[in-house]
Amino acid sequence: MIIATVSFTVAPGKNFEATEYFHQVVRQVKKLTETDVRVLTQLGGPVGHYVLSSQYETLAAWDHARTKLTNDTAFQKSVAEAGRAGLFNPGSVVSSIWQQV
Repeated sequence: MIIATVSFTVAPGKNFEATEYFHQVVRQVKKLTETDVRVLTQLGGPVGHYVLSSQYETLAAWDHARTKLTNDTAFQKSVAEAGRAGLFNPGSVVSSIWQQV
């Protein structure tokens, strides 16, 4: 099992907008890749820390979904718009790929 995560630290005062954006991303990813994505927020620790998490049966399945998202112009535009809107603290976005053992 492969688990992919992308973590974000939301800019101060942008939690509401970021939460709306994350749920839009969930809908877009589901439509494009048929992958379920979870939106998580940290209950303890830094305020405004969010993680998007998804699961794939194989690394090839993850790569297939990633390629679909990378090649979708509308999805990439929404990612760029979130950056321009200043939703996240610069340098705080981190992608990780995990293997369940």
